[in-house]
Amino acid sequence: MEKGLLKKRAYIYLAILYGLLFIGWLLNLLLPEPYVQYAYSLLWGLFSVFPILSTFLTRKITHDRSPWLLRPNFRKSWKTYLFAAFFPGAAIFLGALLFYVIFPHDLDLTARNLVEQYSQFGAPETLLLTPKTIFLVGIAFIFISPFIFPVHIFALGEEIGWRGYFLPILLKLTNQRKAVILHAVLWGLAHAPLIYLGFNYGSDYWGTPITGIIMMTLVCVSLGTWLGFLTIKSGSILPATIFHGAGNVIGELPLLVSYMSISSLLGPNPTGIIGLSGLMIGAIFIYFKLSKSN
Repeated sequence: MEKGLLKKRAYIYLAILYGLLFIGWLLNLLLPEPYVQYAYSLLWGLFSVFPILSTFLTRKITHDRSPWLLRPNFRKSWKTYLFAAFFPGAAIFLGALLFYVIFPHDLDLTARNLVEQYSQFGAPETLLLTPKTIFLVGIAFIFISPFIFPVHIFALGEEIGWRGYFLPILLKLTNQRKAVILHAVLWGLAHAPLIYLGFNYGSDYWGTPITGIIMMTLVCVSLGTWLGFLTIKSGSILPATIFHGAGNVIGELPLLVSYMSISSLLGPNPTGIIGLSGLMIGAIFIYFKLSKSN
């Protein structure tokens, strides 16, 4: 296929996606106070829809009939599915464990954040946990997280655009290593409007919002390396969707037992550098397994 057409599709996809995100960001800046919360909720809620819409429009504009990579290919890739289901939970659990080993005073055994968020759904209004209890709950969620399917549906939107459409275009233009890293960096930068508005890191941290955007890009490079590898290995975006969804489920748990007295750039969830360490180390090994020839 002509490289010029592939580059055109890549540019159109990015232009549409970043354009939609920019409009959402502008609405949050320009709308009067009573409406800002609705604009933020809209941007956050449509964040996983924008990649699907950008893919659909790009395919229509450029008459692209390439496959959507939605076929499961389960028979030949069942080991990949098994890995995708349970590895992210284990890596994120180890990252959170390392964070609390370094900062034990940030571990909140009363789980105030959990009580505040879930007491209305029947959670006890007071809790007194032990490190052993928290450890066992974390282990349990490693096995539970792959089966929280509503979260996977949310993750599927990003996977359709970034791993199902944009990454295959890059793979036809360059080698696996460059394609995986480039798509992951651009995926990370797509989070910039949300990070600017306080998503994941809040607004009270050193270097806000630039350091938050840089940190989120590093998160997406680490996570995107895994997701890209799973997609290449299986020929389907479904293992990456499971990996992404499971990571989203267990990734928020460390904050529920945190006093949040340490910088959000460090952890304990995997959007901080310490919480990310398990996924990041694995991503380095995966990077060298990718092909460096076209």
